[in-house]
Amino acid sequence: MTKRKKQAFNLPRLATMCKTQSREKQAEEQKSHIRELDRIYRADGRANETAEETERRRSEDRLRIIARRNNMSAEETQQRHSNDRLRANARRNSMTTEETEERRSEDRLRKIARRNNITVEETEQRPSGDILRTIARRNNMTAEETEELRSDDQLRAIAKRNNESFDVRNQRQASNSLRTLNSRATESNKQRERRIHCNALGNQNRIGFDELLMLDVIDFS
Repeated sequence: MTKRKKQAFNLPRLATMCKTQSREKQAEEQKSHIRELDRIYRADGRANETAEETERRRSEDRLRIIARRNNMSAEETQQRHSNDRLRANARRNSMTTEETEERRSEDRLRKIARRNNITVEETEQRPSGDILRTIARRNNMTAEETEELRSDDQLRAIAKRNNESFDVRNQRQASNSLRTLNSRATESNKQRERRIHCNALGNQNRIGFDELLMLDVIDFS
């Protein structure tokens, strides 16, 4: 039976390790204390700063964030986006109904303010981008989703028309009439003949249907 050798402790080495760990712990505590003091000083300074100083500080913060993001790699950017999404989801899940409604109203106000500040060229570019995004989204939809989207659009249109005032309804009908007149003014002879023929067929079908109703009434009597 072999005897196990007793492990000799290196006391100077242990003492050095303990001193190193103690120094690292003290340095971390000092850093934490400095960060806390810095946060308190910043909070006090922000409470007493003017509107111009606040705007200048925010612009400097934005510039620092942009500079830091420009120096990030693709993986770091993806990680930051995922972290932002997780933080946003966690914050939204812990919000109350009033906070959610307040956040939505603030989002709408920010969107309106952003659209009011864009130029004419940007405004033209934005609807085209919205149309392209809508087309791409609808091309990736299934038949059931497409049918559901159409039904939702029809319900929204009906609700909007039911809630519109008399003047708005008259204005919409006048706009529709003008569009019809403009389209008829620019149509070709073949298109005009086709439209007249379709209208005639529609009138004939409606007359035949009315005659059938009259015959049913006569037979019933």
